[in-house]
Amino acid sequence: MLKRGTNAYGYDRAKIAKETSILGLLSNIFAALLKVILYTFTGSISILSDAVNNITDCASSIISIFGIKLASKPRDRDHPYGHGRLEYLISLVVSGIVLSVGFQFLRTSVEKILHPIDIRYPSSTIVVLIITVFIKFWQASLYSHVAREIDSVTLKAQEKDSLSDTLITLVVIISIIIEKFTGKNLDGYVGVLVALFILYTALSLIYETISIILGRGLTEETKHEIKSKVSTYDGISNVHNMMVTDFGPDNIIVLIDAALDYNLTLEEAHNIVDKVEREISELLGIKLIIHADPLGSSSAIIKSVSEDLKKIIRESLNVYSFHDIVLEDKKIYIDIDYNADAVSSLKEKEALKRELVDKLKSIYEDYDFEIILDPIF
Repeated sequence: MLKRGTNAYGYDRAKIAKETSILGLLSNIFAALLKVILYTFTGSISILSDAVNNITDCASSIISIFGIKLASKPRDRDHPYGHGRLEYLISLVVSGIVLSVGFQFLRTSVEKILHPIDIRYPSSTIVVLIITVFIKFWQASLYSHVAREIDSVTLKAQEKDSLSDTLITLVVIISIIIEKFTGKNLDGYVGVLVALFILYTALSLIYETISIILGRGLTEETKHEIKSKVSTYDGISNVHNMMVTDFGPDNIIVLIDAALDYNLTLEEAHNIVDKVEREISELLGIKLIIHADPLGSSSAIIKSVSEDLKKIIRESLNVYSFHDIVLEDKKIYIDIDYNADAVSSLKEKEALKRELVDKLKSIYEDYDFEIILDPIF
């Protein structure tokens, strides 16, 4: 897994994102100029709409350049966690532009179906359009490579936009070839299909970005990697209860619970946790925070409850494990990991709590129990 905040070569993340967007801007300007020149010779509305699409891409690149610059601003008094989330907002803006272009192209295509116009294309038209296809494909490949290296949702949005542009220009080329050999004007019909594809791409990008903003968290692969690496350290076991706060690609805070032997001294436990947090944070490019749970207990009642809980869990389909058993006076607090896919409604959760409490109360009549449910999806 590549450390967030850098690319494979160790360059500054904001700098390489800005340079990539500038390259995209220059190539968009060049492609747009070629198509505007073609339009002046042909009067083709499809070529003009394709040129306008590239001009819109120039605006997207400019927004991305300034947006990435703002997102990389250091922390300040009003924003102690930085400005990284601005990058997600920029991605929404770029996706919105793609959505707007999709609707525009859909309207233009429908108009061409209703009111077809005979157009004569110079023989050089296809050659010039093929050149712009290569430009946009190169651009999409560049965005894709850099987006993966530095984990940038903004560049991912521009990659999708460039691929859509490539498809649009290919459709224009195919329409010209068909018209030259058959005399049939299919540009409008194929344009509708392309427009629908663009709209789907834009909506997918918007959904993905909003999911991040709402707290989608890490991928299952990344979660597994964090848990497996933390579990390899001596003194650490039973890694669970992962929480993620995303303040931007460069500032992702991951909080996990991990069990340490209950008879360690405070200093020993601190040294273990500090070492794991420091090394895993550096390795994966995140900010890891570990909450230490005691493994085992000197309390006879806690040991007894733990053994009985193991039996109860074996008999339950929707309860996976338990942790954090805390005794305060005559009340015992227990965190339970449960199947959140099967137990989802408030009524089902309360029923699960009552079931567990009733079973424990039937064994330990002199104690009260409070169950804290931790969802596992």
